[in-house]
Amino acid sequence: MERGPLVHILKGMRGTKRELTLHMLGEARPLEFVNVVDVEELSGPSMVMITTKQNYILLECSHVSAAYQVRTDLP
Repeated sequence: MERGPLVHILKGMRGTKRELTLHMLGEARPLEFVNVVDVEELSGPSMVMITTKQNYILLECSHVSAAYQVRTDLP
């Protein structure tokens, strides 16, 4: 997956209760991100550092197979 769309989604999560689920190639269980505080694009074509209230996460976006987030714009 390209870095741009993931960074856009993650930056929109800052300071909200939104969650993001990522499926990684070869992994049986998805990764879930909550409580995003900051997102930083690192040097290199697809590296991102995600800071949550609980963790610092380095993500290689090219390993992401799918990403989904529950829609909040529906009535």
